[in-house]
Amino acid sequence: MADMLTRLQGLLESIEENRATVVPEGAPGTAYEVLLPAYLADAWLGRSGAGPGAAMVGHEVTLHTVQYLESQGQGASFVPRLLGFASAPERAFFDLLTSVKGLGPKRGLRVMAVEPGVIARAIAERNGRLLQTLPEIGPKLAETIVHELKSKCDKYVGLGVSRGVAPSGNGAEESPPVEPKPIKRAGKGGAGAPLNGKSGSAASAPPPVIPIRQTVDALVALGELPVDAERMVARAIDRFRGLGGEPPAEVSALIGAAYAAR
Repeated sequence: MADMLTRLQGLLESIEENRATVVPEGAPGTAYEVLLPAYLADAWLGRSGAGPGAAMVGHEVTLHTVQYLESQGQGASFVPRLLGFASAPERAFFDLLTSVKGLGPKRGLRVMAVEPGVIARAIAERNGRLLQTLPEIGPKLAETIVHELKSKCDKYVGLGVSRGVAPSGNGAEESPPVEPKPIKRAGKGGAGAPLNGKSGSAASAPPPVIPIRQTVDALVALGELPVDAERMVARAIDRFRGLGGEPPAEVSALIGAAYAAR
């Protein structure tokens, strides 16, 4: 799939379903229609919890894009489509996912109803049952995806789960966390504020390890679908960080927060 337009920065004018309208910088008379994966549209509309990417309509955004031609009328004509992702690693994961036979760009975009890191972890752990909870994936395709990609997904595990960016150290190009950035200048902004209300002096003890996997497993044991459990935990983490704090290190506390963020 040859890309022509690989990055788009501008004003997020609107999102209707999973279709975003973006007005590029320096070209107010021009607008691009960009198809978004459901997890990103939900986050930018504030449907996935009170995280830093909530309510992005009316703010400046950067999308890492994939461009392709979609056939119409049994291949008689083609319509150009532009797909957008929050970071270069998320786009790279999409490229990897759609390398599987039977998963073209249109179908692959529908599959990504949850964060790429959730899907990558399911593949790495050979969890075909979780994959089958995603749109477009049946038992046979889930088996094919696991067989072809199980050894290629480790660096994408956790991608986009808590703040919409790649975890550090995965070797891929990263984008900064998505923060609301008005096109018009505001008097004050919180971009430079420390997360915990502390000054930027020498770092103290490292933050506690967040028991994401254990909490997801506990929610599944309590009757939640795996994909729902993953999303509940991601929303809870977003809420804590959106308020400037760190998620709890205890499974029981994170379970309570996950249900509250549902």
